[in-house]
Amino acid sequence: MQEITIRPVCPGDIETICGIAVSAWQAIHDGSRKYVGDDDLSERLSRNWQSEKARQVRNKAEKSPDMVLVSEINGKIAGFATFDMNQETGIGEIGNNAVTPDCQGMGIGSAMHNKVLEIFRLHGMKYAIVSTGYEDEGHAGARASYEKAGFKKMKASITYSLKL
Repeated sequence: MQEITIRPVCPGDIETICGIAVSAWQAIHDGSRKYVGDDDLSERLSRNWQSEKARQVRNKAEKSPDMVLVSEINGKIAGFATFDMNQETGIGEIGNNAVTPDCQGMGIGSAMHNKVLEIFRLHGMKYAIVSTGYEDEGHAGARASYEKAGFKKMKASITYSLKL
């Protein structure tokens, strides 16, 4: 078994984790097209999704590096997790997180989620939350990892559209 190392993000990691994010969200993006059902609307909703996802991860790593963890196997970055803590509400939230496709199923996501939950507890958080976009196949791995960490499904969200 390979040892998983989890550490804070470094500036030199940022482009790698942005690439992991885009790679991981490709299946989610592809799967969401069938839920939208309208190719024109789907295209409008997902224009530049790769650069937007990378921007989200890059901004978090640059502006709040203490809220980004990186996982490694044998010195190679295998995943990342972003998070936030609200001291006022006592709620910690796991944000963008992903594992490289070639390292999925090795316990990396679970290890990262458990590390973030440990940080939440150390900072006095009373609850932890995490969200996924759909109940589609693209999110199946994320849902399984969250449930393995002990998260319980709260609610599903539905977005409606109307062609004008």
